[in-house]
Amino acid sequence: MKNLIKKQFVEDLSKLTSFKTLTSDIDENKRVLDFIESKISRKAIIKRIKNGSTEFLIASNTDTKNPDVCFLVHADVVAGKPKQFEMKIKKNIAYGRGVSDMKFSIPIGYMLLNDLIETKSNLSFAFVVTTDEETGGFQGAAFLAKQYKFKPKILIVPDGGDNFVFINKAKGVCALRIDSVGRPAHASRIWNGKNALEPLIKLCNEVLNRYEKNNKQESMKTTVNIGKMEGGTSVNQVCPEAFCALDFRFPDTTSFQKIFTEVKVLAKKIDPSLKVSVYSTGAPTSVDKNNPIVKIFIRNMENATGRKVEIKPTYGASDARHFAHLDAPVLMIKPNGGDIHGDNENINIGSCLLFYKATLNFLKELEQKKDILSWCK
Repeated sequence: MKNLIKKQFVEDLSKLTSFKTLTSDIDENKRVLDFIESKISRKAIIKRIKNGSTEFLIASNTDTKNPDVCFLVHADVVAGKPKQFEMKIKKNIAYGRGVSDMKFSIPIGYMLLNDLIETKSNLSFAFVVTTDEETGGFQGAAFLAKQYKFKPKILIVPDGGDNFVFINKAKGVCALRIDSVGRPAHASRIWNGKNALEPLIKLCNEVLNRYEKNNKQESMKTTVNIGKMEGGTSVNQVCPEAFCALDFRFPDTTSFQKIFTEVKVLAKKIDPSLKVSVYSTGAPTSVDKNNPIVKIFIRNMENATGRKVEIKPTYGASDARHFAHLDAPVLMIKPNGGDIHGDNENINIGSCLLFYKATLNFLKELEQKKDILSWCK
């Protein structure tokens, strides 16, 4: 049985890797969802939802928007070289675009669902696959959480915590755009114009003065990245229009609104004509390690791997942030892998099977202790 599961997992992951599922490729994402649907039990309740330029899949054993557990993954990937879409295996490690971020989780998701259907589990379980996480998840997970009113009691999101590290906190995102309008003039008569870049440079300097120390070392403090600054067409012309983009990552001790207000106040002080707008936002997530559900989950991971699970925060964001308002426990951990978005993105096949075993055992234990779900709001 173990060899059969491994064979199925490797074959399916290889096929999934072959789909060039860039977020913008609607047709390719439809094809990968078709393949995923073909692997799901015919007894499952399957919904394909289109929203804007994206499509996502919800497969479950119960027709509900409030499942006990949601296994949330994404099928879209970042761009890669053609050869990266041909999965290679060396010493039980799979290499390819998206194998770690996060196509490894897709076969595990539908295998878990099929298992629960086969055993007639009374635990309601939803397997959700989105296709726009790499660009923020606003038409997928955000729509699902807010407009669609999907409210799982527990979220399993294996999109962080490489090498079986349990993620107890993840930072939020506050990405802002600041637009500046000047007045063109010849560079030799600069006083006749107004350079749109100058107030942006002053603003960025002010922001860096406040957060640059946090940028220098790993921590859960607020950081800021000046991701983009554009303006001007000619070196001998005073720049008439410009903009910059700032990406703040913040812990649960602050908020998007606080950062947005801070930047607006600074901008107004430097130049009242500066316009601050929002690129994207996402709330931080956190989970109490003493929550009994978390304890059961971690114990099953430790039993499967034979080692203690480390608990740490992470600094990136995932689709889980769109569900932060629910206060549902987010269970985030991953098998052994690395070089996400890199040329050698990889995942350890053996550790994926351990992850599957541990998660299945967790679900079975949860089924026997359903009263513990009262901990979930």
